[in-house]
Amino acid sequence: MTTTRTQNTDLDQRLILELKIDASGEVTRKQSRLGRKDTLEGKLLSQIYPGIQVARVSVPYELTPYEQSVVENRMAKLIYGGVEYKLAGASGSAKDGKFYFVDQAHAKQIAERFQHWPEAAIVYFAILVSDCKLMVEEPDLRIAVVQDHVLGTNDCRGWLRESLYRKLKIGTNRFCQFRLAFDTREPKQAKGGLKAMSDRVADRLGVDVILPESSCKPALKGGIRFLPQLGTSGRMYTGPAILGIKELSRVSEFGSSYTLVEHASEEALQFEVMLRAIERIRKVRKAWDEGDYESLFEVIGKSEIATFDEDVSFDPDALDQGGIPASEGWEPPEAVLLADRSGTSIKFPYVANQLNRKLARWAFRTCTGGDLKLPSFALVDDGVLIEYRGKILSASDWIPEDTSITSLTAEKGLCIRYPIRMHEDLLPIRHLSNDELIPALKQALGVPDLDNSLIAYILERQLRMEGTYILHSETAKKNGGDFDFDTICVMPSDQFPMFVAGRIACEEKFRQEKTKQKKAKSPWWNVYLVAMKARGNRIGSITDLKTSCLAAGRPDLAYKLVQQLQNALDSLKHRVEIDESVISEIRKEVNPAPWLRYKRERRVSDLPAHLEVPDTDKVGRLYNVLRKELGFLPGEHDGSFDEKMSIEDFRGLFSGEAVPKAMFEECQLVNSIYADIASRIVQREEEVKLQLKNAQAYWEAVRQSEDKEQRKSAVLARNKAQAALWEHEQEAKDQFSSLHLFVHYWAQGKEENRRAWAQAMNTVVTGGNGSGAVLFQSFPQEVVDTFAEVTGGQRVRVRLPKTIDGHVRFDSEQRAWLVERIVNPEGPDGEKKVFLFQYKGKRNLIFENTSAPATMENS
Repeated sequence: MTTTRTQNTDLDQRLILELKIDASGEVTRKQSRLGRKDTLEGKLLSQIYPGIQVARVSVPYELTPYEQSVVENRMAKLIYGGVEYKLAGASGSAKDGKFYFVDQAHAKQIAERFQHWPEAAIVYFAILVSDCKLMVEEPDLRIAVVQDHVLGTNDCRGWLRESLYRKLKIGTNRFCQFRLAFDTREPKQAKGGLKAMSDRVADRLGVDVILPESSCKPALKGGIRFLPQLGTSGRMYTGPAILGIKELSRVSEFGSSYTLVEHASEEALQFEVMLRAIERIRKVRKAWDEGDYESLFEVIGKSEIATFDEDVSFDPDALDQGGIPASEGWEPPEAVLLADRSGTSIKFPYVANQLNRKLARWAFRTCTGGDLKLPSFALVDDGVLIEYRGKILSASDWIPEDTSITSLTAEKGLCIRYPIRMHEDLLPIRHLSNDELIPALKQALGVPDLDNSLIAYILERQLRMEGTYILHSETAKKNGGDFDFDTICVMPSDQFPMFVAGRIACEEKFRQEKTKQKKAKSPWWNVYLVAMKARGNRIGSITDLKTSCLAAGRPDLAYKLVQQLQNALDSLKHRVEIDESVISEIRKEVNPAPWLRYKRERRVSDLPAHLEVPDTDKVGRLYNVLRKELGFLPGEHDGSFDEKMSIEDFRGLFSGEAVPKAMFEECQLVNSIYADIASRIVQREEEVKLQLKNAQAYWEAVRQSEDKEQRKSAVLARNKAQAALWEHEQEAKDQFSSLHLFVHYWAQGKEENRRAWAQAMNTVVTGGNGSGAVLFQSFPQEVVDTFAEVTGGQRVRVRLPKTIDGHVRFDSEQRAWLVERIVNPEGPDGEKKVFLFQYKGKRNLIFENTSAPATMENS
């Protein structure tokens, strides 16, 4: 028997409340997102402040001055569910108009953590809400903060004793991305990367953690003194601390993008990029024609390989969101194609739609980026810290500039960090062998007779760590890198000799590093204005404009945009802004590259067979050759996707199970909720696309008008329509993600007779006109297993989302509750019920447990 504790979501302090403020200042609650990152689990914030209540608040991007004043005023006085919330900060999502608010009781403490500095709170609050995979709370941690490069530290990179590595069950040959909260008297936080130092070194220095000053955000004030045990000046903190590990270095790969290919030499474009892509396209066509889906996915990817060709944010935090390793299973549509020996599953509407979309994304990336696969690494410095014959020895920035320590066997390579601002960002790097490295290491440490065993230890634990690429900090700065777990990829010379040689032959025309101007610092009462200025991500649009300049044969204009791109990257931290006049003038001179408009097509058939492009457009020429080679998938007339079987044709897939009426009706309820929300999202997308089309047409009609006010009005209308579509796309992703998790949680609770539940859901969905998505979202493994059984195929494991130990349950009033199991080691387990919504019929979901409905139109 279990005990039950019921809580409204408003009172559930682990769930991040999702709110939205519209242009009129009205506050509405959005659908709760149920993923791990949408709770306070695994975040420093909940460990530091137990009981804190957090809301993630979305605001519009494009606003008139009056509308912005209304929104700012509402942000300053935000009360919801009887709780007054105050703006605390943001994460990378600030550019998307999303900010974190906390309850009034904790707001002052948060402001103090960030020194009442609005820009610091907006930029660095992310430290407290990063999703950490591992976390340890230490009651008496000794933390030394020293100047960068002292004791082998570097920019945002410190040391952690090996015993703490082992406590966290991390291999000591791994580089870690960390988040740290410490000093309860004057609370502080830090972020960056960590290497392992031996316990012998740590004990000798009397520390557990060594941090460079650059890791502490915001920068520390005062308190520097000489620390005799360390033999240097710095700060020492001893007391409770919470350490979170966000990511570990690992072997991985990136896919290439058009922002890389546009810098290829003509020789490399023809004989490396194009020929490799043609070979991969032919493999795809062969696999498709033979129905060999395993070979197909080997080329187009089991899951999305990290690439930036259609990313508009370039958020470093997004790099570690690759999720579950491929070895842990397949996505349901992929799994069923592999399990089905008959080939019939490709005609299941949901499977056909998903594969068509996946192929379209791959086709665009291949036709514009060549589908090159490049090894990727965590960027790390060359710092060393050891104990030798009773002395502490350290070194920092000792390898030659423009060289690297890497596991790659190629003699040299191009180090690539996204976003690529210019061809100079492709750094030619020479790879060091041990024959050259070891003498340099001995010289850097001042020990010509260093023991071989200690050399082996240094190489394994500090210099040749798994999944790392070691650079001198001055080299890393050349394309904007530091050692806060920046992720880079490398184009090795043994695989791409022409591309590498072509880059080395190019003269250095321009150098643009990170802006190091004075940091912006506003009074705390302007925190809402600072937040509003943080909205809007211009990085993607400027990058595409730069690409259009190169395609048009105007590298002079592309170089002008390099500074603006860097300003976009640095604008929040530093007192720099994008010069809109520069952007505007360049847009008048250069038309968008024609292939850019097709990056989000959902069907291969929607990618044009040929585009008119100038000879200067390398990517456009590549597109035309590869698109012709690709042809149509399926063939232009065989219509495999278009001739999908009716959903009703799969009605007999499941049979033989006893399905009670209550089971059937509950499946009907879930299917209705799914269909209502999905159709509303699609309907809204059609509306905002039409609004943008009309606004764009009006702008085109008046853009040459001499009436300045008319042009200004048209631009504002177009910008608002563009922002509305972009905001909808972001919200639609969130809504579908929430919807899929809701269905998964619901099905997760059906532990008994799942085959009968799957049969009931299959009967429901095949009686309608949808794609059958809800069947695959609810009982994917059962669907895959059944296809394998009835066609004589093999069972394929399905990849499931990582969730809490809970499920969705409905009551008699069609209210949905997230029921989480509470483990009680001393007695019966308990349950915690969290209200999600109440379903009141067609497109009417109530997200508050009150009498006032919030329909989907307002969600």
